[in-house]
Amino acid sequence: MANNPMPKTISATEASNRFGTMIDEAARGRSFFVVTRMGRPQAVILGMDQYRELIELLEAVDELQDKEYLAGIAEAREDIRVGRILNLEALDKELGFTEEELGAEMR
Repeated sequence: MANNPMPKTISATEASNRFGTMIDEAARGRSFFVVTRMGRPQAVILGMDQYRELIELLEAVDELQDKEYLAGIAEAREDIRVGRILNLEALDKELGFTEEELGAEMR
């Protein structure tokens, strides 16, 4: 969450009374809200941009925990380091694309 808005804790009753204002503030990225019931946190209201950033972060964390994914990245880095790379033309040739197929794709 790039601009780091401060969380505001609000009771469920107050949230019900101020819902429109809360959505406006959250949508603008000004703040997010922790909604409590009986003094205990129950839900969070945040803007879509913050939500998307959070989901992207969670997906990145999942990828970083995937040993196969990390092994693939390490292998790709090693390939680059030792010069085991192909330009687009060489890749097309290795994959068996003909000039005609490639020309048709460009149209």
